[in-house]
Amino acid sequence: MTKLEQLALGQNKDQVMPITNGLLCDVYLNLHKTGYLSVRAAEGPDKGRVVGHVSAIELADCSFRVSEAGRQRVIRERAKNVHATVRGGIVQVCQDEIPSPSLTEKHSAILAAGGLPTTYNPYFTPTFINRETKSPVHAAQTVVIVGKFVAATGA
Repeated sequence: MTKLEQLALGQNKDQVMPITNGLLCDVYLNLHKTGYLSVRAAEGPDKGRVVGHVSAIELADCSFRVSEAGRQRVIRERAKNVHATVRGGIVQVCQDEIPSPSLTEKHSAILAAGGLPTTYNPYFTPTFINRETKSPVHAAQTVVIVGKFVAATGA
């Protein structure tokens, strides 16, 4: 069946599901669109496909995931690749170029309340870490990511 026939029947395989609340997804820093994050579905018919790009996102019941093989490739080739993600269920997203005030305020509130400022650098550590204490961070109840800044709570 051709693409034209698929479109006529409403069966376009290139269409992806919209970013919806509750969707289990993997979020990572977009390597080509500065200031954006890529959202890849971790469940459903679009599992493994990028379903959108956002400037900010709030996730629930999160895990911080790093592929050690991908990390070693970055170290060996000295070139970025996607190998580290935050997996969680979507609570709120902002697809605008400028992150929404509600998410930036939530990010700041988490940090002000003692949440963890979290970061990852493949050259220095094999896991996501707390920016201040340098201790590993593997999971969190809530994560808000604004650009490349990650705030986690309930770890």
